[in-house]
Amino acid sequence: MKLFGDIEFFVVEAFRGVRRSGVMSLVAIGIVTVSLFIFGLFLLFMVNLGNMVAEMGTRLDIVAYVEKAVTPDEAAAITEKLSHITGVEKVRYVSREEAWRSFRDDFTQKLDLATIVGENPLPDSFAIKVRTPDILPKVAEAVAQYPEVDEVRYSGKLIKQIQTLIDALRLGGMVLVVLLFFATLLIVVNTIRLTVLARETDIYIMKLVGATRSFIRWPFVIEGVLIGVLGGLFGILILKPSYDAVTNRLQVGLPFLPLMTDKFTLNVIYLVVGISGMLLGMLGGYISVSRLLKEK
Repeated sequence: MKLFGDIEFFVVEAFRGVRRSGVMSLVAIGIVTVSLFIFGLFLLFMVNLGNMVAEMGTRLDIVAYVEKAVTPDEAAAITEKLSHITGVEKVRYVSREEAWRSFRDDFTQKLDLATIVGENPLPDSFAIKVRTPDILPKVAEAVAQYPEVDEVRYSGKLIKQIQTLIDALRLGGMVLVVLLFFATLLIVVNTIRLTVLARETDIYIMKLVGATRSFIRWPFVIEGVLIGVLGGLFGILILKPSYDAVTNRLQVGLPFLPLMTDKFTLNVIYLVVGISGMLLGMLGGYISVSRLLKEK
């Protein structure tokens, strides 16, 4: 029963502290809300960027060219061999006639290919689809080992360049988020510190009658948690409908864009935002009261 009585006392005192701080508490909640909203945007941006790169990677094919024309039986045999390479998902034979028709369909309106090129200069080839983009170089190296293959080409460099850009954005974003969290933490600490200073006499009396530091500290820690939870809740309430509205608009205008719409992943991100607010507030409350207890 004493435990429940203590918890009730801590929670009541925490709410009183939020009311005492008044405008400063509202400012702290607002700043936490903005900080967590930006943090959530960063997480959503990085998840979508990674999703786009993964989608691009799955569409990249390795193209293996053969120098001499192959018969249907030879094409089937080479296709069978290439299909057994680890990481290969699908192999499709593309005859030189099919490749030439596709090339002419793409460029005939711009160029008079019959006059410029004349006969078909394209070789037979095999389009190889891999399971994941990160194994493109390894699969391309394995394909090049076959004597029937004259040349191998793939767009792995594009994926690497985009991955480098993502890494740079991730590093820059994390630095920004850390600075933002640090500034928000200072605001929370100073807000709760006002409550601590206002109750300085009460805290001194509590220490005289034998109250432990933990007993004195808990109301202020819970006050920080309240500020963080409210900021996180408001941040999620702004972030979720904003993201839903933007993705719905983009899916109508750019239906080919592979945006993240998986409910589980999105809910995890929103949960991370909420937990971050709670931890931010808890840390701010702990730091603010610990300073005073050390001074006294």
